[in-house]
Amino acid sequence: MIRIFPRQTKWTPDDELTFIGLPPLFRPPEQPVKISVTFTWDIETGERLKSEWSSYYKDVQIGGPAFGDPGETFEPGMFVKRGVTITSRGCSKACPWCFVPKREGKIRELEIKPGHILQDNNLLACSREHIENVFAMLREQKKGISFNGGMDTMYMQKWHRKLFDSIKIKELWFACDSEQGIKPLERTAEILEGISINKRRCYALIGFGNETLSQAAIRLEKIYSLGFLPFAQLYKSVQQKNFSKEWKALGRKWSRPAEIGRAS
Repeated sequence: MIRIFPRQTKWTPDDELTFIGLPPLFRPPEQPVKISVTFTWDIETGERLKSEWSSYYKDVQIGGPAFGDPGETFEPGMFVKRGVTITSRGCSKACPWCFVPKREGKIRELEIKPGHILQDNNLLACSREHIENVFAMLREQKKGISFNGGMDTMYMQKWHRKLFDSIKIKELWFACDSEQGIKPLERTAEILEGISINKRRCYALIGFGNETLSQAAIRLEKIYSLGFLPFAQLYKSVQQKNFSKEWKALGRKWSRPAEIGRAS
């Protein structure tokens, strides 16, 4: 199946049936075409691509997270590059800035497929049996493991540390998207004591709701003081919010490890 993407990211597949944007001059033979749209602001581009590709192929469909696709299954290498795996979908929480519960529903466990980059939305909310089975798979991987999906510190427990110690860690990603996330992050820092800050990363949504620039800066400093490298992300809604140059500067400062090191 041919897969089309409006834009290329570091997770885009790179096989011969993956294309970015418009149809090329030399095209594969007749077969189904699926246009995958991740971000809502790319929907218009996706619709335009559907029209363009329909000039050459009979069966052209469009879908993806931007259209509310709940992700019933996961097939490695199909819509994300090889090495990435997703072992669960959904989330049982209801954070006001997050679309995952509305799109994918409550947490549900999938068949575990091999990979060294985990993109689960909320792995630690899964059953202990599922988590332990995921780590059994991870122990078989030759490359260092990256938990890029971002783990929820509310679910972090002491028994997780033994599992982390059983694998080769490249990056542990957590999230602290509001002031309420600081306390759970403090507890997580205690559990992860001894693991290098270079392996401890933390997504930090900034600029949501009525958060001020000062409040966001204080939270980012706190995350760093707890031994995590923050990765600031300016809040984007369906109607994209225009941030001031000061907000953008704060986001840049706290999304580049080298800059963080110089600023500290």
